[in-house]
Amino acid sequence: MKFSSAEIAALRPFLESPRVLISAHVRPDPDAIGSVLALREAVLQCGGTPVCVMEDECPTRCTMLFGASEIVTLSGTAGLKPFDDVIVVDSGNRERIGDVESLVSKSARIANLDHHISNTKFGHVNLVDTDASASGELLFDLFEELKVSLTATMATNLLAGILTDTGRFRHSNTTPKTLRVAANLVEAGAKISELTEQLYYSIPAKDVRSTAQILSTLELHAEGRISTMFVPLDYVVEDPDNLVDLGRAIGYAAFPRRGSVLRGLKKRCTHRNLGRIVCRRGRHDSGERLPQLELGNDV
Repeated sequence: MKFSSAEIAALRPFLESPRVLISAHVRPDPDAIGSVLALREAVLQCGGTPVCVMEDECPTRCTMLFGASEIVTLSGTAGLKPFDDVIVVDSGNRERIGDVESLVSKSARIANLDHHISNTKFGHVNLVDTDASASGELLFDLFEELKVSLTATMATNLLAGILTDTGRFRHSNTTPKTLRVAANLVEAGAKISELTEQLYYSIPAKDVRSTAQILSTLELHAEGRISTMFVPLDYVVEDPDNLVDLGRAIGYAAFPRRGSVLRGLKKRCTHRNLGRIVCRRGRHDSGERLPQLELGNDV
């Protein structure tokens, strides 16, 4: 996506800020983590001073991404003053950053960088590309417009988001442009084989042992078109996509935790707004609370 000169000009002060907060949604996935870390490098290149804060810890499978150790969890920000410049990435609405909101000053200016079709345009600057497969793809375009040098580490971090948000290039959001961007990232130094190994094949033993327990909760709905699996609220699954794929092989697959919290939702259709299909009430971005799961006419 080509951004206008006015949009680029409006974003640049955030990247040059002497103190800018970068954050993303709660329960971050590789697209959120990779985007935050790539933005961190971009801000440093532009002369700014980034501080990356997330409500939740970086997932284990993302800790190998360059700069991951620079992400601070909210619990480690005692004494940190609120920020006047804030960049929120990969978040459909402002509430998605959770309690990191406490670090946003009342007079703060917010840059909203996202690819979700449900984005509420909550920022003072909104660069939202709903045609992008991931925030990583959007940032690739943005960095080109900003004339930011794409380092190998930035390329790897962006590719982590694209790789996972497209389900390893299997989902319908994988476009010819997505594949061209991925190729450019590999040319820039992203190690796709090492990245795939870390993201998908370095599975914690506890996840492997619990697979049978989770699969035992498999239920089919809507004449087999919907499959669901449940886990306790206090259970952390490092890579829910692996489990969702098993249910997805049957039909649509929802993977909520007990207590009506949606952890992940995958599809086998070309409908772009999955939330409109399955959620008539409540918020439907990954990880948000759903008062009720209902089926729309598109299912």
